[in-house]
Amino acid sequence: MASSSSSPAFSSQSWNHDVFLSFRGEDTRKTFVDHLYTTLVQKGIYTYKDDETLPRGELINPSLMKAIEESQIGVIIFSENYANSSWCLDELAHIMKCKDTRGQIIIPIFYGVDPSEVRKQKQKYGEAFVKHELENKTKVESWRKAFVDASNISGWEPKHIANGHESKVIIEIVEKISQRLQLVSPSTNANLIGIASRVQSLKLKLQIGSGGVRIIGIWGVGGGGKTTLASSVYEEISRKFDGCCFLENIREESSKKGLEELQQKILYGVLREKIVQVERVEEGKHMIKHRLCRRKVLIVLDDVNQLDQLKALAESHDWFGEGSRIIITTRDVHVISTTAPRVDEIHNISLLNDDEAMELFCKHAPCGHKHKEDYELLSKSVVSYAGGLPLALTVLGCFLCGKDTNEWRSAIARLKDIPDTNIVEKLKISFDGLTPVEKELFLDIACFFRGRYKNGRIMAMLDACGFYPVIGIKVLLEKALITISDGRFDMHDLLQEMRRYIVRGEHPENPEKHSRIWKEEDVLKICAMDATKELDMIKAVRFECNSHDLVELPSVANLKNLRWIDWRGDLASPFPTNFPPENLCCLILDDISKKRLWRGYKHLPNLKILELVRLKNLIMTPDFDRIPNLERLILRRCESLKEIHPSIGNLERLIFLSIEFCSGLKIFPPIKQLKKLETLLLSNCPELFNLSGIQQKKNGLLHLHSNINGKEVASYKKYSSNFVVTCWTCGDTKIRNPVEDLIDVEECCLEEPCLPRNNNTVLRFLPRGLRKLNLRYCNLRDKDIDSAVWEFPNLEELNLRGNKFSRLNFSRWRLPQLKWLDVSWCQLLVELWELPSSIAVVIADYCFSLESFGDISNCKWLWKVSLCGGNKLGPLVGDILLDSMLQGNALEDHFISVNLGYQMIPRGYVGRLFKGTKFTLHLPYDWYKDFCGFLICIVTRARHPQINIIIRQEVDEDILSVLWQGSSEAPADPKYDGSGSIIGYVSFSSLRHTALLNSSYNMISFSIDRGHLSGLAANSYIGGELVPWGSKGDEVKTTDCSELFWDKENEDGSNTFTIRQHDSKSSVEILWQPYYTHISVTPEEKFYLARERFRSQKMKFRS
Repeated sequence: MASSSSSPAFSSQSWNHDVFLSFRGEDTRKTFVDHLYTTLVQKGIYTYKDDETLPRGELINPSLMKAIEESQIGVIIFSENYANSSWCLDELAHIMKCKDTRGQIIIPIFYGVDPSEVRKQKQKYGEAFVKHELENKTKVESWRKAFVDASNISGWEPKHIANGHESKVIIEIVEKISQRLQLVSPSTNANLIGIASRVQSLKLKLQIGSGGVRIIGIWGVGGGGKTTLASSVYEEISRKFDGCCFLENIREESSKKGLEELQQKILYGVLREKIVQVERVEEGKHMIKHRLCRRKVLIVLDDVNQLDQLKALAESHDWFGEGSRIIITTRDVHVISTTAPRVDEIHNISLLNDDEAMELFCKHAPCGHKHKEDYELLSKSVVSYAGGLPLALTVLGCFLCGKDTNEWRSAIARLKDIPDTNIVEKLKISFDGLTPVEKELFLDIACFFRGRYKNGRIMAMLDACGFYPVIGIKVLLEKALITISDGRFDMHDLLQEMRRYIVRGEHPENPEKHSRIWKEEDVLKICAMDATKELDMIKAVRFECNSHDLVELPSVANLKNLRWIDWRGDLASPFPTNFPPENLCCLILDDISKKRLWRGYKHLPNLKILELVRLKNLIMTPDFDRIPNLERLILRRCESLKEIHPSIGNLERLIFLSIEFCSGLKIFPPIKQLKKLETLLLSNCPELFNLSGIQQKKNGLLHLHSNINGKEVASYKKYSSNFVVTCWTCGDTKIRNPVEDLIDVEECCLEEPCLPRNNNTVLRFLPRGLRKLNLRYCNLRDKDIDSAVWEFPNLEELNLRGNKFSRLNFSRWRLPQLKWLDVSWCQLLVELWELPSSIAVVIADYCFSLESFGDISNCKWLWKVSLCGGNKLGPLVGDILLDSMLQGNALEDHFISVNLGYQMIPRGYVGRLFKGTKFTLHLPYDWYKDFCGFLICIVTRARHPQINIIIRQEVDEDILSVLWQGSSEAPADPKYDGSGSIIGYVSFSSLRHTALLNSSYNMISFSIDRGHLSGLAANSYIGGELVPWGSKGDEVKTTDCSELFWDKENEDGSNTFTIRQHDSKSSVEILWQPYYTHISVTPEEKFYLARERFRSQKMKFRS
């Protein structure tokens, strides 16, 4: 029943009508043709029917002939009296002519007549032609030929289809017509750059032809092509549905006209009939569900920005009939991530790649042939600026079209300072939808923190400013205004340009009227202004001096609303008396040569963060008594710092204290009473841990920093007639004469002050409520460790990296909550005993003397161990660790990552690994219930590799070929010399809990990447296996314990295992980064690592 196909030569014809109906009115106008026409129109097929489409007052014959020529398909309904009308015969002859000359598709329908009657002009048709030969002899031959040609085309006989049920026949005919139109219709998509692959990807998610109702969300940045993609897909598939509606610009239309009118548009668009006025949203919801629940519909809801819009227009799958598809475009993923309506899949819009972007730009700004090389170079600059954003490429291309190269250069230079308004205003729509606090948060991130790690320090700064960053950043991510890439804040370049457009507003040349200042020239301009200049618009300042010139601070009295200062560069004069301003929340000073920040008290009630870095002449910190809300204090590389003001002990809100590389600091701060202190970092301050107990001050006072009982203190009277006793706990200091009572017990927090009898005093006086304690490179030795009182009931993270002790026995310590331990670069460490049962992560890299790891059979939460860089643990440690960890809780609900050194490959993998960087593991039919997870073992010389694990639904032939080739090439006795081994485990339950696992997946592929080593495949071996449930227990665990596992192990905020699901849900990708990430590396570590790299390269050269 297929009609003749059109010739390819005519496939690009443009048509004004989809279908032309040729019929005998008295036979079928009010019956078959009426029903056929109505169904075609409801399908969205533009159909020409003379009594419906012909404009009033026009001559019939010329108008019909023109309509035939402009119709893509001609449908001829041969009925009993069709041949009686010379009008019908003229139509037929012209239709057949258009078939030959214009490639028109012809579909004959034999309604109540036999095709042979038409072909041979028998019975009624024969009688009609006898009459025509008498009246129109000149046309009869052409009419006879047209009848013969038309009747030879395979057509439709309704009486022989669906038992003669006309409604079913009409549905079949319309479906075929729709299919033919899709095959040959010229698509507007043909002119869209890069659209074909994107349309195909979205169509796969829509699963056209499958049952059920599917709702698909398209999400991405403004101007990224969401509407274009939805429109292109709509054009291609709309004829497959009983009714369609593309509802554009819902964000704007709903605010202007209300949701009721949008509901009415959906009903009219799908049903193609007049709808009773919708008076209330609830009434409209009922009407949509009642009228569309049995119809197969396609609806596009474009630019949705509020949940109530979705609830009013498509609240539930059961509103629509079987096979329906709903497409939603939005800038805010939160709108389509909620439970009602439930979106089946979210399609993240992909921006144009470089080649596509160049093609789109050149389409709108063709360079011609003059100075082609100059234009190409300039075009690359524009394309780089646009960053793959179709909106920007189109706007800039249209603007630059027809301009010469000098004008192009000028326009490109201007863009660097003044972004294009048309682009920015489009992007700004998402910004305008934020709350005031969210707007401030976005501007701070865009101005100051792009490219910075999303770590605790940055989050604390944003929180100090009152931005509630945890929920705020979530909102910005959902609205596609920012991204988190490799743990760092990021965003599209044009979104960052938008920040400048917003911050500078209507005063681009007046920085004193900007809310944020970050450009050096703007800061210098502010500093040069006189004291009468109003600066109360400025909220945040970052200054990084790139010269050796000294700078004067701006008039602080006029910075009334300043909440954040990050100043990096020296000052020409001391801090003014009114520095810093009272409303300041965050103060960061770096590389300033002043000995004091300010004199006396400073009332700073809002200051929560104080960072003093590289203040090389600073002797003493400021008095903290008038800074009651300080939460974070960081002192780094202040070499001349001798003392932290005792008032630090009064900071009741202090939760984070970091003191690093302050080599001159000898007086330990009295911090034991700081009940809220959670994190203490003491690094590279050797004098704090090497106290003599007595220090002579310049004024002749003897300073005793410790405490023994009064009699023992008296023994120091020989050193001086006057001396100072400082209580380590409360900081109370009294000048006493040796003949007087030495210390007033009632005024001091200690009942019996006493001087420690060993060199280490610090650990005795740390707050017991700490959650993080960092004592890296503090010169701690065995006597310090043994004499200290390690009782911290809340401690979760302990960093002892780079110290000089030889043993750690945790059985003597009370650390019931310890989750994370780092003893890397403790090169004298020999024994590590009795790890606490709560431990989850142990980093012991470059512990060259380590011989014993102790018994970890009781460590059921342990899931990550790193032992790279060399040690003396022996070849069996890998087997011992892996066997014990597979008996722990990670087997059922989490991951395992074991990083072993050289020659420590588990025995079960020796000789079983395949040479190369890729490996595939096939999943059996019953894997979903019979196996708890899978193991992977990698042996490689590569430094810091990352492993991509993909669980997929289909077989990747390329990876398979590598596997089979690899297995044939795997040597019987492989040489693993100089290689380290890493072992990983992934539990299937850890994926089930995130609703990512699919029982239809049938393979797991592994590949090594980013190994920083040429010839990676030749120096790597890889293998894996499934782990059955019998490894620990026979029953599948159903309780979700994933939240109990400690996974905050990297300083840069990255995770060892990162799970991502592909947009199509056809696969799950797991990124495994087994190496612990250190943000700061000491010079000694750098030297050693450089030496190891040299040795590795030398070994490679020799081999």
